[in-house]
Amino acid sequence: MNFTNIVLVQIAIFYCLAILLPTSRSNSSLKIAAIVVLIILSMSWYYQPVLMMKIGIGVWIGLVLFPMMMLRRLESLVRNSQYLAASRLARRLRWLIPTDGMWTYHHLLAGIALAQAGQLDLAHAIFDRYQPGNIAGKKSSKPTDLSRSATALLYRSTDRWQEYIVWMQEQMTQLRLPSSELGVALGNRGMILVYYLRALAETGDLRRCIAEVAKLDRSGQINSQSLNILKMYVLAYCGRVEVVEQSCQSLLATESADVHQFWISTAELAAGDVENATEQLIQLRHETHDSCIEQDIDWRLSQPLPDLAKLNQFDWEAVAQIEATVGQDARYTSQTPIDAATPVTNALIAINILVFGVELLWQLKTGNQDFNTNLWAGDKDATFNLWGGLTASLVLAGQWWRIITANFLHMGIVHLGLNMLGLFYLGKFVEHRLGSGRYLFAYLLAGFGSMAAIVYIDTKLMIPNTTVGASGAIMGMLGTMGAIHLSGWRKSKVAAARQQFQTVLFSVVLQYVFDRTNGHTSIVGHFSGLIIGFLVGLVLLQFGTKDKDLPRLPSA
Repeated sequence: MNFTNIVLVQIAIFYCLAILLPTSRSNSSLKIAAIVVLIILSMSWYYQPVLMMKIGIGVWIGLVLFPMMMLRRLESLVRNSQYLAASRLARRLRWLIPTDGMWTYHHLLAGIALAQAGQLDLAHAIFDRYQPGNIAGKKSSKPTDLSRSATALLYRSTDRWQEYIVWMQEQMTQLRLPSSELGVALGNRGMILVYYLRALAETGDLRRCIAEVAKLDRSGQINSQSLNILKMYVLAYCGRVEVVEQSCQSLLATESADVHQFWISTAELAAGDVENATEQLIQLRHETHDSCIEQDIDWRLSQPLPDLAKLNQFDWEAVAQIEATVGQDARYTSQTPIDAATPVTNALIAINILVFGVELLWQLKTGNQDFNTNLWAGDKDATFNLWGGLTASLVLAGQWWRIITANFLHMGIVHLGLNMLGLFYLGKFVEHRLGSGRYLFAYLLAGFGSMAAIVYIDTKLMIPNTTVGASGAIMGMLGTMGAIHLSGWRKSKVAAARQQFQTVLFSVVLQYVFDRTNGHTSIVGHFSGLIIGFLVGLVLLQFGTKDKDLPRLPSA
């Protein structure tokens, strides 16, 4: 099999294994499909390899990848309060994912849309029809996570916070759940817990909201995105405008601009800037197309914010701790701010794509049979030497420039696409953190250094390989990212940095497995680049980077 086919098989296998992990909350239908894909692909080792590979990849795309993409689209529609569109999509998606409540989910989403339109009686009639013991006239044991999430959305989308608290207390009673275990039981069930703690604050119980968020922050019983949203809520209610703005720009950059503006204005209201905040909310009310934001603004302008005078010293200390962790987390989030200037990364991606385009056009125009590399399929051939591919014997013969040019050549569209995706993610992060000059230095040193390491090893082992690709430099950026997170963990005791460093280590292990099972990649190039990038990152962090000014958090 060529490089493209091997990579597709590896991606499918890793994807399916991730779905089957014990910590995965994937739908049962997706888990069954993942098992089927793994069985088919494993059969390709013994029977009709090419045919079984094609069948396995087809099943993976049709029953795993496509449904997962549609689920992400569904989540996006729900998050942006487009419940009618979400209902239509869920109605079609249920044929691919019929389990775990998906078969009836579109009815519940339609009910939420009716509730938003003010037709509460019709909405409640739909939700009552799907309560436990009354689904299609049959007895049902308990509601699914999807039905619970839909009910939570119903209350949240209409700002019926007091009713939501009552409903949540009923859920905790049914689950026999003490409040101390709230995060463990509900921390991973959509936004149910987030809405509940917001409901407490919106109805005046800000002290309990702060206490629960502080507890979740210490225990790690909730996913990071939900925790960041809860922290933003607390800081907005307490009037911490600057930190809310920082959170919106980094930790919650994926949320809509309308959500950002609403919570920044809420923080300004709490801080006493009533006139400006009210004006901003009224303007947002006229401009937004998000019905939930419209409801939230009406609620905010008609209901008082929590009384900050009721907070005691311990509450403010908890708020200060939350504020400190948000500042630290914002520095070490894996997400680069949308408005971050990363001109070098953009230029490097453009150059790599341009070079690949020139390669492809040259091949198509010349029709040269000697240049028999199929750039679409990724069949590597020694004829890359014509374009400056790295061959140890030629470098030692005086063609040193191949150490440079090989970094900008790729042997197929999949090879190019995977490398540019990695460069977009890793490069933007490192450039934003180190600055364009230091980033370019680290990138080029890792790329050229990894090529030099390949020359040395190929010469020692007398391997006549031709090597191309930017992956050595990109792995160097993974190493530099690891250096940044390790520095934050060891010097400033930042929990987010520790978690991100562990993610980097997992990525390294995954890359090693990928390389060992793919005969077309260079382990020497990848891991020499990784090491060079890590060491260069450690050195650069000692000279004028922002990380040296990070405040240290108190030990737990």
